[in-house]
Amino acid sequence: MKIWWQSSTPIHRLHDYRTALSAHLDSVKRPDTEIHISGVDDGSMDLHFNAVVAINSYGPGGVLNKIIQAADQGYDAVAIGCFLDPAMQEAREVVPIPVFGLGETSMLMACMYGHKFSGVAFHSKQSQYYDRKAFEYGLASRHVPFGDLGIDFTEVQKGFSNPGQMTETFIKECRRLAAQGAEVILAACATVNAIIRREKINEVDGALIMDCNAVLLKTAEGMADLSKSIGLHASRRLLYQGPERRALEDWMRIYNFRSSAQLKP
Repeated sequence: MKIWWQSSTPIHRLHDYRTALSAHLDSVKRPDTEIHISGVDDGSMDLHFNAVVAINSYGPGGVLNKIIQAADQGYDAVAIGCFLDPAMQEAREVVPIPVFGLGETSMLMACMYGHKFSGVAFHSKQSQYYDRKAFEYGLASRHVPFGDLGIDFTEVQKGFSNPGQMTETFIKECRRLAAQGAEVILAACATVNAIIRREKINEVDGALIMDCNAVLLKTAEGMADLSKSIGLHASRRLLYQGPERRALEDWMRIYNFRSSAQLKP
């Protein structure tokens, strides 16, 4: 089993995050699973801006480019380790392997563990984005508007060496959301999730704090199994109807997407 974990960050520059994420994923993966953690070749850390997310997602060496390479290199499934679900729907159009995003997967799974869910983003612009995603995924009646930590992504990185302030704010937000009816609460960022998991915060005021990173990895493993065993794959009827390979190769040339040899790990 080969799983490609795709970050929306230049994770090769984020040593503390990559180390913590790798250790956590290794602790929950199947013994026969190989996980390749990939980031974008380069990119801004201002991930609370939609413009930056779009550029990191669709530019050369970005999320979509990397997912195409994952399929070409024989990976069994892709796990997009970003709650924004960057390039997820577009990737499902153009690759034959299962592709799952942290946001959609976590929200759908949360509905199996409680009637209403919410989450804590690191920035208010992102919490607003996640509220829109919940509506897009058909889950508006099951979600409580997301909260946030009031910091940017650069500040999030400080939580690996000094988690006190972040975890204190996270717990405070969880209590507020639980009081509003949230039964399952999501750390709505793979990086924040890695810190919260390391700090062993599993429940706040009776609300489940779901380990989103672990849920995404295990979902990718399970769906890769179903793809191999019974041929389960995305419907090609409308939303995920895709191009012929020749057209995809033309697109990659036109938009200067990079080859496997040019892509960073």
